Amino acid sequence: MDLGVTEAEMAEALGVAVAMNAGAALAYSGRAMDAFRDLSEGS
Repeated sequence: MDLGVTEAEMAEALGVAVAMNAGAALAYSGRAMDAFRDLSEGS
C-alpha cells in the first residue's frame, strides 16, 4: 500500500509534534509508527 510518505518523514512529523509539547503526540507516536510499519509491509 502506498501511504504517500516515507517512514523517515513520518518519524520527523511525529518528532516535531512531540517537540511542540503535544502530549497526545508523545503518548501515541509509538502506536502511529507501529501502524505505519504494519501498513507499509503490505506494499
